[in-house]
Amino acid sequence: MTNFYKNRVYYLELAITDLDGNYVTSLQSGESVNYRIIKSSDGTEIDSGDMILDGNVWKAQYIFTTIGEYRIEYITPIGYQNGIDEILVLEESQSPEEQEYKLNRILGLCQENYRIFEPTFDKYGNMSKATIKTYSNATDCDNDENVLAEYEMTALFDRKNHMTDYKVKRII
Repeated sequence: MTNFYKNRVYYLELAITDLDGNYVTSLQSGESVNYRIIKSSDGTEIDSGDMILDGNVWKAQYIFTTIGEYRIEYITPIGYQNGIDEILVLEESQSPEEQEYKLNRILGLCQENYRIFEPTFDKYGNMSKATIKTYSNATDCDNDENVLAEYEMTALFDRKNHMTDYKVKRII
């Protein structure tokens, strides 16, 4: 599956070869190479069209405006093999690196590969302040190396020893 990003121009591309492995760069009169874009979740066709030859590759330009999974079907003339691509369209701001970064932060806050440093306690034994660090793996956690993120935790308690405020702020 190939990742595309919403609202960017992409070129759908298909190379066609004959039985000898040579690129097909011309077709018989009336023949064409077409594409269909189908929404995978419900099978709805959202677009279709003709492809044009650019060098050895048949191309069509398309902009995906909705996130989701899509199937692109390439329809070739009789005697040639059709093709299929699977596409995942993501929000423009979600590059794979950004997704991994966000996931690592979420995992850390779920207390996976997570350590608390310099805890401070109030007179009733409640932890009122600490530094929290998150790591991508257990070894880094054990060795306090390659910190993914560092947070400052603060908590306030009332006279009955009930928490009245709890805050975790990212500092690195």
